Amino acid sequence: MEISPGMESSIRTVDTESDSSSTSSTIRRTTSDRGPMEINFFGLFLVLLPPLAGGFLYGFDIGGTSFVLSMLLNPPDVETSGMTVWWTELSSTRKGLIVSGRSLGALLGSHVVLVYLSKHVGRRMELRLCAAFYMIGAFLNIMSGTILKESMVLGFFSLFLGRVVYGMGVGFVMHAAPAYLAEMSPHKVRGAIVSAKETVIVGGILVGYTVGNFLSGDPFGWIYLYGICGVAAVPIFALTYCIPESKRWLLMQGLDEEASGSMRFLYNGDISKEFETLVETICTGNNYPSTSTKKREPSLLDRRYRKALYASMGLIIFQQFSGQPSILSYSTVLFEAAGWPGNASVVSAVLMMATSFNTVMLVERVGRKFLLRAGSLIMMVSLFALSAAFWNWEEIVDIEDGLGSTQKLVILVAMFCYIAGYQVGFGPITWCIVSETFPLELRGKAIALGLELNYGLNFAVEFIFPTLQEKVGWGRTFGVFCVVLALAFFYIRAYVPETAGLTLEEIQAQLCDEEGDKDDRSGVKQG
Repeated sequence: MEISPGMESSIRTVDTESDSSSTSSTIRRTTSDRGPMEINFFGLFLVLLPPLAGGFLYGFDIGGTSFVLSMLLNPPDVETSGMTVWWTELSSTRKGLIVSGRSLGALLGSHVVLVYLSKHVGRRMELRLCAAFYMIGAFLNIMSGTILKESMVLGFFSLFLGRVVYGMGVGFVMHAAPAYLAEMSPHKVRGAIVSAKETVIVGGILVGYTVGNFLSGDPFGWIYLYGICGVAAVPIFALTYCIPESKRWLLMQGLDEEASGSMRFLYNGDISKEFETLVETICTGNNYPSTSTKKREPSLLDRRYRKALYASMGLIIFQQFSGQPSILSYSTVLFEAAGWPGNASVVSAVLMMATSFNTVMLVERVGRKFLLRAGSLIMMVSLFALSAAFWNWEEIVDIEDGLGSTQKLVILVAMFCYIAGYQVGFGPITWCIVSETFPLELRGKAIALGLELNYGLNFAVEFIFPTLQEKVGWGRTFGVFCVVLALAFFYIRAYVPETAGLTLEEIQAQLCDEEGDKDDRSGVKQG
């Protein structure tokens, strides 16, 4: 990395430390000596806007799509409208592809980032590409319901392709957003800001449910719903030209002057001392622990990163097999099956929003690990209640004498608690942990790998969920998810570290084990 001459002396001081333990002490010393800096809140607002807006449109698509199937299953009457549309008859396979197309696209997008772009394209460019994919995907969706509305083959293909392309935008924003937010945010509020991404996604789900419910009476309402996504992506694309690249990513590329400019965008006053500290921590053994490691490209599979790998990838696996991300796309169908109106989904989204906001307020105060365990416990109890209530499916009916009313109430309350539990833990915290636990030179690859794992599992669960429900029933399906959450509770206790209150460099200095088998060297709290 090229470092400006004015910083050579400070870096040389760090480089002369031969003892491997000096890395952590150097980082602790420099970070503790820092004075408070004045944040440019307008600059911070601009920095937060594109990644959070991209997450909002992801959530909007989740919420809106839960109503799209209902609209597609109620096409315009041929005799009344005088037109024939391709979605008059939809097979279960086509329904599954429409819902899961977004996840397939996100999987492809995250794979492109992991294999080709993670080190060569900055976070800002990823956000720009995300907005471009959103616009193209929305355009293809609109074409499906307008120009190609009478062609079964071309109409469906255009909708499916649009869902996949839009999903690629999701893959890009879900990679760029946590990395960009973590690398640009002041460390004392980093957890709250990264977790706020989930709150914004939930806000998008709420708006998507609301707009979808409003348009559900129009057989062409789904076209307007997807069109909103394309229009809203335009200002995101424009805003990426108004924000700086991540200062840490720029330093990794040896662009110290550009990194200094990125830092000035967020802070007022003299930043030289803070910038020198940042350069020191990035150039020390925190990121390159040994001479032998410097000679080759670092890998996520290196033994010294195994704690970070277990914590982050394990959370992603349990997050998906908790069932929550996939069930959101079928929530309207589930509520209606239990005898509740479809607009119960809107109420559940309001609850999600409130719970996510509360989690953001608590994440730095009570810690990531406590919230993950609390959320897992709430979800596990809720799933047990859902499984028991749904076990005798035929008894859940809406009859005037009240038969099945207790089960209906249990399902409603348990479903709301299940949704709230996810927003306490897995929803906001998972990607916060992923973005914090890996060193700078591997953070992009780690998030891309996590996204690939996330959306691969998400696509599989979304696609098979209707078949699973049909074959074994809601009760047994929720029972499987309940067992998964019980395992997750103990996994979090054993493998997930507490990172609240630490800078990114402090976290990696304490998590990354040079020897790979000396677990007692990790200073990160495990309780």
